[in-house]
Amino acid sequence: MNKITCFDHLVTGDSFVLEPHDHYDILQTTPQPKDIEKYYDHPNYISHKKQGRSLLFSVYSRLRQWNHNYKIKIINKHTQIKGKLLDFGAGTGSFVEFANTKGWQSEGFEPNTKPHGAKVKYQRTWTNQNTYQAITAWHVVEHLPNPNEFFKHALNSLTDNGKLFVALPNFTSWDANKYGAMWAAYDVPRHLWHFSPEGFISMAKDLGFETEKTYPLRFDAYYVSLLSEQNRKSNFPWFKAFWSGWRSNRAAKHSKNYSSLIYVLQKRK
Repeated sequence: MNKITCFDHLVTGDSFVLEPHDHYDILQTTPQPKDIEKYYDHPNYISHKKQGRSLLFSVYSRLRQWNHNYKIKIINKHTQIKGKLLDFGAGTGSFVEFANTKGWQSEGFEPNTKPHGAKVKYQRTWTNQNTYQAITAWHVVEHLPNPNEFFKHALNSLTDNGKLFVALPNFTSWDANKYGAMWAAYDVPRHLWHFSPEGFISMAKDLGFETEKTYPLRFDAYYVSLLSEQNRKSNFPWFKAFWSGWRSNRAAKHSKNYSSLIYVLQKRK
């Protein structure tokens, strides 16, 4: 696996190198910035926005609502009872609010208080032993300085039959190969880690989890392709993104290498 040089297209224009991991099919952003907060402090960092008027935000909001429905169906399918749910890295709390309407006792954990939603219950700590029937981490693990610590606490905080649901970009997808260093889901340095399915499943196993099933996030291929076309400063980015998203999902029907995947994890027996 070769090194890849990428740029922060959102805030600073700084360059970073993606280094292969010693043991897993994973890439690590180097160097890891000491002042990481400045790379999030931008009005166009869309996952922390509560409202907006742009076409991109409107599309993002509609896709987010569709994804909420999709995700809750997966959670309900893989959990025995609707008990306590923790959304780790909850951001604005949109998913927490939605899960509450579907019969879950939901709360969020989000250290960055700026995006906190007023209607959401946030926990200051989440390391509560045998507490949660479900823990969700939607596009969060790639942001963590130390993913191992997250898995350690998740293992402790889940009930014996509890499930961990993790969504991640996949750097072996068709769209990742197409866009290379311009692939928006590299999103350096906010994304500190970059996973292939093989790399993530192997790492999770060594940290105490078995992967029960994976599910595609098909709309991510279109959204990430749009951001990638914007990184390229392409003409007609929406048209090109639709074509790339379609091509990526079509290729993934055979390879299963979708642009993003949800991993359903359970404690190793």
